[in-house]
Formats: sequence, structure tokens, C-alpha cells
Amino acid sequence: MFKSIRTTLLWWYVVILVGTVGLYGTVVYYALRRNVLTQVNDRIREQAVAIALTWEDNADEKADAVAFELTELFPVFAGEGNDRPYFIGWKKDGTVGLVSRAGLEVPFPGQVCYRTRGMWREITVGGSDGRLVLVGEHTGTVRAELSGYLQLLLGSGAAVLALALLGGWFFSGRVLAPIHRISRAASEISGSNLARRIDVGKTESELGRLAGTLNSAFDRLQKTVEQQSRFTADASHELRTPVSIVLATAEQTLAKDREAPEYRESLEAVLRAARRMKSIVDGLLALTRADSGSVTLERDNVDLAEVVEETLALLEPLAGEHAVTLSSSGPRPLIIGDRERIREVFTNLVTNAIRYNHRGGTVAVVVQENGTHVEAKVIDTGIGIAEEHVPHLFERFYRVDAARTRAAGGSGLGLAITKWIVESHGGSITVSSREGEGSTFTVRLPRISEVRPPCDAVDSSTARSLTGTTDRPLTRVQQPIQHPS
Repeated sequence: MFKSIRTTLLWWYVVILVGTVGLYGTVVYYALRRNVLTQVNDRIREQAVAIALTWEDNADEKADAVAFELTELFPVFAGEGNDRPYFIGWKKDGTVGLVSRAGLEVPFPGQVCYRTRGMWREITVGGSDGRLVLVGEHTGTVRAELSGYLQLLLGSGAAVLALALLGGWFFSGRVLAPIHRISRAASEISGSNLARRIDVGKTESELGRLAGTLNSAFDRLQKTVEQQSRFTADASHELRTPVSIVLATAEQTLAKDREAPEYRESLEAVLRAARRMKSIVDGLLALTRADSGSVTLERDNVDLAEVVEETLALLEPLAGEHAVTLSSSGPRPLIIGDRERIREVFTNLVTNAIRYNHRGGTVAVVVQENGTHVEAKVIDTGIGIAEEHVPHLFERFYRVDAARTRAAGGSGLGLAITKWIVESHGGSITVSSREGEGSTFTVRLPRISEVRPPCDAVDSSTARSLTGTTDRPLTRVQQPIQHPS
């Protein structure tokens, strides 16, 4: 069930306010009540003490004369009415010896004390000769005053609560207005209107930071959706060509009977198209698994120079076809990573360097140690890349120009996969290039920290294996293969 934040805030506001006002009113009321009753106690005690002293000083006189003298001294005891104050005195033997008016029926207290009897507040004091004097005062007027003050507190508290509720409703609306604007702006964002953003200038304080955070999230969402849309369109476009080749070749071949060489030529065309589709699908699957985080990388000690050697050996036939010379050099550092994935990185980079090179060109892989990292540079003397294309080079299906078209056999996903592999190993890949002069791709990966045991603990060969380097440089040169024209 939907619950309004405004209503929830208001209810909590009411609970806190009622508790605060109620506690304040209770404290004030009982403080006033205590003060009033203290005044009553003090007043009747003073009267009781004065009466006891007067009775003691006039012990030889008759009780009626002493009572008359006391009513003259304290006029409050004179007059008519059952609610006027009274006093009564008991002798040591407990008999009544002094009374302010006839007909009083007051229980004998037996000791000095304060007590409340119905609407009467009474106090008893003792004399030096064992006498007890009690003074009583009707508290009806005091109780009425306290009741009136209580009603005033309740009425003013209710008025304050009502005003506070109105103010709370108004100010909660003002406070929640930016949230409503954020919600309204967010609801207007859809697949067809991803450019809509929250106006941060109209949103205050912490909500302004929230709006900024949401805008950043919307920017990322828009970028992701646009990338996915472009990715889907590019994938469809890339797959359309080989599918069309397969369909056209099959239809053309089946249109009439052909000789065996013609069937073979058609099947070879279909095979090339199928391989291209497989390359694209494999690349898409690899990137999809990478995006979903379902790819698990091995974490082993990898000799980077050995991986480079194996890669160059694997690509020697391709280099021979393009009359390109391969070479490599540098130390033999160790890194932690997935050996096959690292090999895939250099396979992609060196393959591209061969395909987009000039006949008679070179591709060099230079390994360097740089503090806690290892750098491997793939340097070619090929056609190069224009400056405006460099920032987009690692995007999926991005193509620079006609020289990097489908005729070269690429799927347009190799560099995107390469970038993911390098970054998943905690490294980075950059490119620098000048059109017509060649390109340099630099792969930077963390290296294993050097471990140096005491010199007398191991021999020099063991020490070299621990540091991940040897004295033998990595050098491989592949002479171009000449093909008859």
C-alpha cells in the first residue's frame, strides 16, 4: 500500500509535538499545583503555630474567651459558612479544649502531621505541654483555580498543536517540492527521451547533490543505451553481409547444374562467410560474458617475453604472406594473469599490425620494465591512423577507413576485446599514431614485485629466476617470404 512521505513526516511530527507539548504542560501544571499547595500548607501552619502559642500563653483563661480572641486575631476564622477555615485544639488527655466554631466533627489526629480530608487541607502542630492544635482550610477555591489553569493549558496546547500542524503541512510541502520535481523529471525520462535531466539549480542542499547524482546516473544510462543501440545496429550490419553472401552463393549455385570446380568455389565462398560470422559471434559472446562479469580469469605467473615469442611464432605464416618482418626484444619480466588471455592481446595487436602494414614493413614488440609495471609496445611501420579516429579505436565495430574494411578479414571487435582483457588484469592500453608512418600500441601491466633473498642463500641463477629476469634478451627476426608474382 502506498504511503505518502508527507503524511508519514506529519504523523511523526504530530507524535513528537504532542509528546513535547504534553510533557511541558504536565511539568508546568504540577509545578504550579505544588507551589499553590505549598502556599496553603505554609499559611495554615503559621496559623496553627500562632494559635498554639496563644492558647499556651492563655492557658488559665476560658476556652471560649481564647477562641474569641483568636477569631479577632485571625478574622479568616470568623463569619458564616461551612467552607470557612477552622481550628480545633486538644488537651494532653485527648479532649477538645479549643474550637473555632460549634459543631465541628474532626477526627483526632493523635500526632503532628499534614493530611487531606476530602476537600479540606489540615495541619497539626504540638505545644510544649502536650497539646495539639489543628487548622483546616477548604481547598475548593484553590482546586477551581488549578482546574481553570489546566483548561487554559489544554486549550492553548490544542491551539499550538493546530497551528503547528498547519505549519508542518505547509513546510513539509516546501521541503518535499524538490523531490516531486525530481520524481516528475525522472518519470519523463524514457527510451525515446533519454536527454531529459533534473534542474539542479532549483533543488537545494542535500537534494541538490541527489539530483546531481541522478543526472550522472542518467548520463551513464543514456550512454549505455546508445552504445547498446549502436552495438546492436553494428552487429546486425556486420552479420548481414556474410549472411547475404551465403544466401546469394547458395541460390546462385543451386539455380543450375554446375561442374565440380564451380561447386567447390561456391562452397569456399560460403565457408569464408561462415568463418566471418563465427568470428563475429565469438567476439560478441566474449564481450557479452565480459559485460556480465561471468568470465573467470586464471591467475598464474606468466613470462611475458615467452608469450610474445609464442605469439610471433604463431603469426610467422601471416607475416610471410604480407612480406612483413617481425622482431622482439627486451627483458623477461613476470606478471600475474591469464596466459591465454594475454596471448590473445598480443595476437590481436600483432595481427592488426601485419594486416595494415606495407609490404616490406616491420612489426616490433619491445618489452620494457617500468618500476612496478611492465610495458610491451607493438610498433609497426604501417598506414597509421588519423588523429580524429584514435579516441574511438577501442569501440566495438568502429572502423577507421577503407583500409580497415571487411576485406582485411577482421570482425571489428578485436581491439574492444583486447582493451577488456588488459583492463581486467589491472593494466591499460594506449595508442599513438601518425597517418602514413605507423602506429604504436602500448600495453601496461602490473609486474610481480622483486624478491631478493640474502646473497649467500642462493646462487645467481636462482636469484635471477626470483626476480623474473634473465640475462638473455628476447630477439626474433622473421625474414619476409617472397611469393612469385
